[in-house]
Amino acid sequence: MTNSQLHAAIALGSALVVAAFVSLLPPVPPATAQSQAQRICREQGINPPSEVFEYCLSQATRVLEWGEPMLARSFARVALDAQEACLGYGLQPQTSGFRTCVGRESFARGLLVSPDVRTSVPLN
Repeated sequence: MTNSQLHAAIALGSALVVAAFVSLLPPVPPATAQSQAQRICREQGINPPSEVFEYCLSQATRVLEWGEPMLARSFARVALDAQEACLGYGLQPQTSGFRTCVGRESFARGLLVSPDVRTSVPLN
């Protein structure tokens, strides 16, 4: 047996051992809709604990369960835009006025994203 044949046999044997090892590993479970929604909301810059994060999480989770990841990103953006608008009006987070504002702004902006926003979870 020549050196090149020996190296080829070692490479093939190694590949077979690695393939056998990988086939015995348990499958990686898919991420849940809620964990995907948390990631999407955080990617938009919405962090817990906040009413806006909870709104984003509920909306994104709902549409992810429908199998609509792009719509989930749109709702996360709606929540962020609503938060920024209410902060721009001078409202302070964690107040009832802020929650009401975010609820109204999210609803209005959500109509542009999906006509089915009427089934969304209000903040009030």
